[in-house]
Amino acid sequence: MKNVITLLFSLVFILPLSAQKIQKSMVREQNSGKKTVPGAQVVFSEANPVISDNDGYFTLKFPRKKAGEWVFLEDVQKSGYELVNKKEIEQVKLSADDRLGVDIILAPAGRLDAARREYYDISDKALLAGFEREKKALRDKLQKAQLNQQEYEEKYESLQTQYDQQQQQLDQLADKFARVNFDDVSPVYQEALELYKAGHIDQAIAKLESINPAKRTEEIIKEEKRIGEAQKELDAQRAALETQKRQQIANLRLLADMYNADFDPAKAEAQYDQLLRLDSTDLEILWDAANFYKDNHRYEKALYVCPRVIVHPKAEEWQLANAHGYLGELHTTTGNLPAALDAFSESFKMYEKMHRSEPDYSFYKGNLAISYEKLGSTHTALGHLDQALTFFEKDIELSKEPLCLLAFPNRPHTRGNRFEKSYLELYAAYPQNVSFKNGLAISYSKLGETHTALGNLDQALTFFENYRH
Repeated sequence: MKNVITLLFSLVFILPLSAQKIQKSMVREQNSGKKTVPGAQVVFSEANPVISDNDGYFTLKFPRKKAGEWVFLEDVQKSGYELVNKKEIEQVKLSADDRLGVDIILAPAGRLDAARREYYDISDKALLAGFEREKKALRDKLQKAQLNQQEYEEKYESLQTQYDQQQQQLDQLADKFARVNFDDVSPVYQEALELYKAGHIDQAIAKLESINPAKRTEEIIKEEKRIGEAQKELDAQRAALETQKRQQIANLRLLADMYNADFDPAKAEAQYDQLLRLDSTDLEILWDAANFYKDNHRYEKALYVCPRVIVHPKAEEWQLANAHGYLGELHTTTGNLPAALDAFSESFKMYEKMHRSEPDYSFYKGNLAISYEKLGSTHTALGHLDQALTFFEKDIELSKEPLCLLAFPNRPHTRGNRFEKSYLELYAAYPQNVSFKNGLAISYSKLGETHTALGNLDQALTFFENYRH
């Protein structure tokens, strides 16, 4: 069976498993020093409702969304609280990382209304005082003959209209101020708003004017542009270096292959040793080194590298499963059968899961068959014959199922143009193919040997007859 799978590796390709977008955030209380709120229910479109945990955190899962797409808040519920930052949270763009990008801010029920009234009264008094000040200035100009009666009446009417318009905006302004969360603003912003709330509007204005926010904003925008341009240059340099790095790694691998072809495995091994010394965090280097060390019986080094593949954050699931399988082979070779069984079991679990996700995909099915055979052989070596029989039977049963093979193996990214055959059908269609024949023969032989060991001679005979044919 293993020989069959080796042949199939060149005919298949890997498809990423479907993923869901995860976003994490937290629920906090307004103006509390970032105190969290547990037990709040959060409902977003296209995600299951969640409850903030004891630390105020929650995790949303969007099965059909990806970074950059918008999601919409449907509801936030917490007894005794009301939502403060509805405008900021009602529609959110999903981030590239796992952070939602905005926290949910709640306030004890009634606090917002009280703050609105307070800010409204202050703003109304300030607006009226400003209106009276401007009216007095107009009267002074009229008395000093700086304005004639008609000019005075026109300016007064315009001033009255402006006052009426601004007074209509007081509700909106009061609501905006009431929803400010001092935990998330700068010290200057907080100080200015507190001065405003205390009725010291002139001092609040002076505080903000003293830092000249317009000028500082202009300086920041210029700095952002400068950093952006520098980042583009750095990104271009990094991309060029990465390309050159890949090219040199390819050269080193080619050199190692040529040393092997020239029957100088020591020099080939030295190339992979050198690659790992250069960068032991690069997944491609780790993967190639693991394969080389395993295939060339450098067991100690392979046992060192394979676990690094397993814990690598960029390793795909099939690579993790294969790395566990490699560890199983290495432990088998070095005589550590219990460790081999654990490693083969991990590989089996992963390929069983992948096979369930795409039951007709030959890469997953083939590697699952390898897992059955490896587990059966290991259980046999450990004396667990009944368990070994179970896995060998699953192996031969899987060989009867249809496989999806690419009709054009030189086009690895095309899932179309494929044909379906079982291993048995492949052997019947291509009896001259030694790989298909050997794969089936091994499966029948294993079953025959196991039934023999268990004393089931009639069943063993049946499988040995299949083995001969």
